[in-house]
Amino acid sequence: MTAMAPFDAPRQRQFQLDGVSLAAQHWGDDNAPMIVAVHGWLDNSESFAPLAPLLCAAGYQVLALDWTGHGHSGHRGSAASYSFLDYLYELHQVMLQLPTPPLCLMGHSMGGILAGLYLGTYPQQCQSLVVIEALGPLTQTPENTAKQLRNGIESRLRAGTPSTDLDLAKLVKARKQLTDLPEALLQPLLVRNLRQQDGRWQWRSDPRLRLRSLLMMAEPQARSMTEAITAPSLILLAQQGFSTLREAWDVRAPWFKQGQLQTVPGGHHCHMTDPQPSADTIISFLAGVQ
Repeated sequence: MTAMAPFDAPRQRQFQLDGVSLAAQHWGDDNAPMIVAVHGWLDNSESFAPLAPLLCAAGYQVLALDWTGHGHSGHRGSAASYSFLDYLYELHQVMLQLPTPPLCLMGHSMGGILAGLYLGTYPQQCQSLVVIEALGPLTQTPENTAKQLRNGIESRLRAGTPSTDLDLAKLVKARKQLTDLPEALLQPLLVRNLRQQDGRWQWRSDPRLRLRSLLMMAEPQARSMTEAITAPSLILLAQQGFSTLREAWDVRAPWFKQGQLQTVPGGHHCHMTDPQPSADTIISFLAGVQ
C-alpha cells in the first residue's frame, strides 16, 4: 500500500469527461469505503474540507467534486449554458470511472438536490444517500412556465463580462453578507473559485453559472424522482438553516422510501461551521448501511 497523506491534506484529481475536465479533491485511504461529495451552487469542493477529515478518521475516503464551471473544473463549451440537469450526466461519467461503486453519495444544497435526482435515475449506482440542507428538487407550477422561460432568456441577454481585477478582501466581505460562514472558512472557499494572473485576482469560475434556469420541474415530477430512490437516505437540516426546508418535510417525507431526518447545529453551511455534529450523524447513519 502506498503512503497515505494526512486526512486534512487532500490529493488533487482530474476526471476527463465528454468535452470537459472535472476537478476533485480526495481525502483518505484509497481502500476505505468511498463517499462521493457534491457541493452547492457557486461553492466548490473546498466546502467539504472541514467535514472530510472527520469522516476519513472514522474509516472512510471522501472524493469531493468541483462541478463544471466551479472551482478548478473546466467550463462548458461557449455555446452551452449550465442547465441544471446536465450535471447529472457529468456525475454519471465520474461514477463510471470509479473502480467500484461508492458507499455513499453526499450533497449539500444544490448538490443535495442533484444527488437525490441521480439516485432516482440510477437507484443501484450507490448504496446510500446523504443530503445536507436540501429536500428534493425545486419546483414551479405549470402556469409559471412562460415566466420562467422569459426570465431565463433575459438573464442571458444581461450577462456581462467578468472583472479581471478583483479585491479578495472585498469579495470576502460581500459574500459574508449572504452566508453564515466565518472569514476563516469563507476565504479558502472563494480562493478555489479564483486565480491570480499578473498579480491580479480574477474569477476562475464561469460567470454563466449565474444565468437563470429556463425550466424547473413540476411537483409531480419531483415526487416521482424522489420516490424512485431506493437507497437509505439521511436528510440533514440545520437548526438555523433554511426554514422552508423544515416546513416542507411533512409534505415531502413520504416521498423518501427509506428516509430519515436529523437536525444538526449551524446554518445552511452546517457541514462547514459545525462539522463534528454533522460528521457524527453521518457516521452513525453509514454504520447501519454497511
